[in-house]
Parts: sequence; structure tokens; C-alpha cells
Amino acid sequence: MWCGICGAHYQDDLLILLSELYGSRVQALLEGLGTPPRRYAVRVNTIRGEVDEVVEYFNGIGAKCKAHEAIEEAALISVEGPFEVDGLGNSITAKKHAAESVMLGSNLYLPGVMRMQRAKVGDRVRIEDPRGHPVGFGVSKIHSGIRGNEGIAVQTLQSIYRLPPIRETPVFIDGKIQEQSLPAILTSRILDPQPGETIVDMCAAPGGKTAHIAQLQGDTGRILAFEHSPRRIGRMRAELDRLGIRSVTLERADSRYLDKDRPSLKADRVLVDPPCTALGVRPKLYEETGVAEVLSSAAFQKQFLRSAARIAKPGGVVVYSTCTITLEENEDVVRFACEELGLELEEPPLRVEGAGSGMGLKECVRFDPGLCEAPGFFIARLRRSR
Repeated sequence: MWCGICGAHYQDDLLILLSELYGSRVQALLEGLGTPPRRYAVRVNTIRGEVDEVVEYFNGIGAKCKAHEAIEEAALISVEGPFEVDGLGNSITAKKHAAESVMLGSNLYLPGVMRMQRAKVGDRVRIEDPRGHPVGFGVSKIHSGIRGNEGIAVQTLQSIYRLPPIRETPVFIDGKIQEQSLPAILTSRILDPQPGETIVDMCAAPGGKTAHIAQLQGDTGRILAFEHSPRRIGRMRAELDRLGIRSVTLERADSRYLDKDRPSLKADRVLVDPPCTALGVRPKLYEETGVAEVLSSAAFQKQFLRSAARIAKPGGVVVYSTCTITLEENEDVVRFACEELGLELEEPPLRVEGAGSGMGLKECVRFDPGLCEAPGFFIARLRRSR
């Protein structure tokens, strides 16, 4: 169904599910999801850089940037727009996630190209998402028919919204920053790793939270990061190298079975950031997820929490987070953890402006894109009873 509220496509059953949950607020929710937050967050990697240095760099290139008022390692860059983009030239179709990045001003990279009309290097081209919505305009850096896994396909000159090309800045290349949403940064702060502790990150790739945990903990602890996909492990290793992180042991494993496969493994703190429907990611051009995927995802997530509850030490902390907005994947999973797994919900050590409480679970943290300038996100801090 085309949603006239926000101009995006959503499955009928998902719209019904969200309408039942959010009621009269669903309009604001969907409008928020269709646009980026007005302030884009990056995390300063204090192992290699300083917050003042990063803020000064972005302000120096004309981007309005400031340090976050409550999380000292977070910097916020203002998002400009919306703007009109030219409809001239042949089109290059970008994959959905690549198109959403171009929408914010990123260049289009070769892996993000789905198909392209006839073009040669230097041609002005229109960048579209897979459903034909224009998201940007730029200069082709490739001939049509070229494919690859590296390099820029289109240098973006115009986009609906505008940010500096974060991944092409020297502060990114030198490992001084990492792209990470404010709720994702808050997640590691709520985990609150302490020096000397054993920390387990069960679904570690792409590595943002793992690297942040290492940054917060310093070199005195033990961080075990697990990921099932070999491809994602390779990318995460490269990311940890870029950031100068040496305190993480990264291994391949299906974390749903960590308690059985590694019966001696015990952790002071466990982060469970499992695969989810990612319905809170913004800006969102359209959404193909339906209710069946929501229910399947919730059942999948419970398996990770079951394992986490068993590997956490008595009195240990388990933090559960998702970048989605449904009740089924968030509060219902936490209720399962409390009722079936013996975990106890507790108040987080830190809250930030814009973060609300869970639906019926006031200790949880919820970011609602209809109410705040952040992606949709959910965080719960639990403790294993002694």
C-alpha cells in the first residue's frame, strides 16, 4: 500500500499493526521515518582522536557540528534540506540501502548499483531507488556495464538532504570517528562496561557497539565478539583495524547456542543486539517487511536472549537492543526474558533527551521517530538474579 501520510510504500498488514500500536501517533511516526533526523550522530573514537578536533574539522568544512550535551564521545552534525534534485540525464538505479545513503548526500559506490542506463565516465546521471524515486543527481565515474566491489560509481552533486561525505573525510579515514546513531551509542553506555570485566557481544558485526565497548573499557578487560557470517567478520576486522582496536577477540559462532557450544563461558555483561526488522531506520524510502517477518524476527531474538541469560554470571548484566519499533520485537521479548528466563528489568544508568520509556515497561528506553530526532530504537537493561 502507498502511504499518503509519508509518501512511502508499506505492506498493508504492517500498517495495520503499527496503527493498532501507535494509534493517532502513527501519522507522525511514519512521517518521521520518511525523513532523516535533523542532527546526524557520529561517535568520536577517543583512542585516536578528540571530540574538539572532530567538531572543529566539520565546522571548518562548513558543516554545523557540536558535541552532544550528555554523551561526551558523540558529535552531532546538522542535516540540511530537503532540496529538489534534477531529473535530467540517464538513470542509475541504486539498491535500497544505497539509495537511502545517496538521499543524505553520500556518493554511490559500485556495490550499491543495481542497474544503469547507457552512460560513460563524466555523464550527468540521475540516481533512483529500485522503485524509480529520484534521490540524487551526479557525475558518473564508470561506464555502463561495469560492476565491482570497490570504488565510486557516481559522485553525488545534488541530493534530497545534505551531509558531508562522512566516509571520505580524513577524520574517518584516520579512524577518529565511526558512523553510529545516537541510540546505538547510548546502548553501550547503558551496558556500562567496567575495567577488568569479561564482556560478550553476541551479534557483533558490523562492530560499532563492540568498538565502543572497547573504547569505554580500555585495555584492562576481555571482550569476546561473536558473529555468524564470515563476510561480516572480515568487514568487522577491517573496521576494528581502522579504529585501532586491539582488545577484541572476534570469533565465528551462532550465538543462539553459545551456552551449549561453550559451556565454560561466563560473562559479567552481555550485549544482545540481534537481527531485527530494522523498521526504525531512517530515512526510509519504502518498506517491504510484513507482519510475518516481525513475528519470525521476535521468535529468533528470544533464542539469543535465552543463551545470554545462561552465559551471564549471577548478578551479571544483559542489555537487549533493536533498531525496530514493534511491540513484538521489543517489549514482548523483554517480558519473555523476565517471565521465562529469570532476568530482571532495571533502570538504565543513563537517559538522554528525546528518549522515552517502553510501552508498559517504564524502565526500557524507546526512541520514537514521531516524537524525537533519532531513528526508531529500543534498549532494555536486564540483570540475572543471583
